[in-house]
Amino acid sequence: MKQLMVALVTPFTEENKVDYKALDRIVHRLMKEGCDGFIVCGTTAETPTLSHNEKLSILRHVIRKVKHRAQIWYGCGSNDTAATILACKQAEKEDIDGVLLVTPYYSKPNAAGLYAHYDAIASAVHTNIMLYNVPSRTGVELTQETIHDLLNTHDNITALKQACSNLDTVKRLKAQHPAFQIYSGEDGFFDEGFDAGMDGLISVMGHVCMRKLRSFCDEGRVDNKLRKQLYELASLTFCEASPAPVKYMLHTLDECENILRLPLVAVSAAAQEKIQSCAALYRQ
Repeated sequence: MKQLMVALVTPFTEENKVDYKALDRIVHRLMKEGCDGFIVCGTTAETPTLSHNEKLSILRHVIRKVKHRAQIWYGCGSNDTAATILACKQAEKEDIDGVLLVTPYYSKPNAAGLYAHYDAIASAVHTNIMLYNVPSRTGVELTQETIHDLLNTHDNITALKQACSNLDTVKRLKAQHPAFQIYSGEDGFFDEGFDAGMDGLISVMGHVCMRKLRSFCDEGRVDNKLRKQLYELASLTFCEASPAPVKYMLHTLDECENILRLPLVAVSAAAQEKIQSCAALYRQ
């Protein structure tokens, strides 16, 4: 069975505070619909705009809400290795399944630097580590060779979120390390990722279509009509800078305010009209 997780948004109130009641509504519904886990404070959470205390408060709140009924992975990667180690050491005191660590962004380390970064972190902490490869945002790509070398050295590197279209890396890693868990981080080609051997999906669109995703996967991924609908929704979810479109969808479902923190802004009027015209894709 494919594992379906959601990279959680951070709902905000009209006063621009974290909206914990809205977060509760979203998490509760997703668990009822079959969500297997949550990425807390990942890219979709607008994490760069959250304070350290807000991030820990959100994590602890989700832990209390979930009560071991789903996986919880905490995003605490950065482009500062020492700071990431400190964040991981604090996170592993919490009741989580592991940490999600994005490749260092902006500074663009080479392969040797990427290996040294993750090697230092994995050597310093005990919690499970999910590597996060998203070259479109970070400017660097974590190669199959680097991941292979890390896996041969560290037992606590247990998973990868692969948010790019390089499926050859997936196939080669699954051949070399069958127990290593690989998740698609791209809604736009999740089914091709499954065909390549990915173990699951970490989704943004899953906020509003978890029942459909669960049905599609559990029934053998043979429903071509549903596949087409899910890919249409994936495109809609990223019609403007994420997570603005999915926040607007959640707003139309009365689950959160249509509010983001700067520099991100709510979707344009044109995008709102487009989303409303396709509401049947996500109104379950």
